Amino acid sequence: MLDIRTPEQYINEVGSIKKAGEYIGKYGKNALIIASAKALATVSDDIFLSLKENSISYEVIQFTGYPTLAKANAYSEIAKNTNISVVIAIGGGKVQDVSKATGDLARLPVIAIPTIAATCASWAAVSIIYNDEGDFEQVHLNRFTPRLIIADPEIILNAPERYIKAGIVDTFAKWYETIPGITGKDDALPLQISVNGAKIALDLLNEKGLKAVEDSRKGVISKEGIDTIDAIIYLAGFVGSFVGERAFAGFAHPFYHASRRIPSTRHILHGELVSYGLITQLILEGKQEQEIFEVIRKFDQFDVAFTLEDIGLAEDSKNKLTIIAERILKEFPGYTKLGFGTTVEEIVAGLYKADEYVRKYRSA
Repeated sequence: MLDIRTPEQYINEVGSIKKAGEYIGKYGKNALIIASAKALATVSDDIFLSLKENSISYEVIQFTGYPTLAKANAYSEIAKNTNISVVIAIGGGKVQDVSKATGDLARLPVIAIPTIAATCASWAAVSIIYNDEGDFEQVHLNRFTPRLIIADPEIILNAPERYIKAGIVDTFAKWYETIPGITGKDDALPLQISVNGAKIALDLLNEKGLKAVEDSRKGVISKEGIDTIDAIIYLAGFVGSFVGERAFAGFAHPFYHASRRIPSTRHILHGELVSYGLITQLILEGKQEQEIFEVIRKFDQFDVAFTLEDIGLAEDSKNKLTIIAERILKEFPGYTKLGFGTTVEEIVAGLYKADEYVRKYRSA
């Protein structure tokens, strides 16, 4: 069996936020807006005017903290009790995740309006759920992806560049984490589709990612910038849209989820932790030193080649890395199907080795 979960429409036009009401009105006329204060301030003038022009009423929930199941349940009850017909998510990954879960629980369509491109959360059908403190709790499987994504490049490319850099590396991960599952012997078609989609994103970002960052720094909305947003949101999202009987995941995302157990990592962005996990994965796979250094060099171009100290794991490192390794093996058993990093000792050694490689690169 193959489940395919994709949005119905993806809009990536400059100024599309000004037409948001026109697009959203097809899905409902009574909206629940879930947004962080900063994200809402970025778009409020345009979106509120557009909703009014299209006779869409709305209520606003200001999101703070982490996307918990309790919040999603509470928001869904508000939606049910106020005759809400559509949920609008305005913000980054945490807002997108709690909004998708809210829509799923309330059986309502979700409209995603990302204000940063740090992950593919605005496309993905899943919601990453945390506890109140910020530790990873579960992957919530939503019935649908957001029905519509409005990814206005003018908004996204004006966000702090740290976010798009993290998004670029998170998209690189789609390649590095799917390719180990390819054996060349009766590989599942969904996996082949995902790997080929990941390769397109990888090649595009290798070619255009740096230019996109440089242009956005200058306030220029270039073709490279728009293509980079597309790679992070819809190409990376596409990779996860095909779910068959055989699914593979690499080390980097289990490392991200497991590391959230350690409070000192919680100020690090998703893609930034994933980058450390990717370097570690290459080490666990037994890749040649030259290849590992080439990946570190590429990550360093986006300022995401990190040491243990950079990601909050240097102090009491042996204990913290052991906790992470044990959690990976316990909570992400599917990862071990790939055949590398299958013991706590191997994983801890790999995490230390990644730190060593980055320090060696910096001192060269």
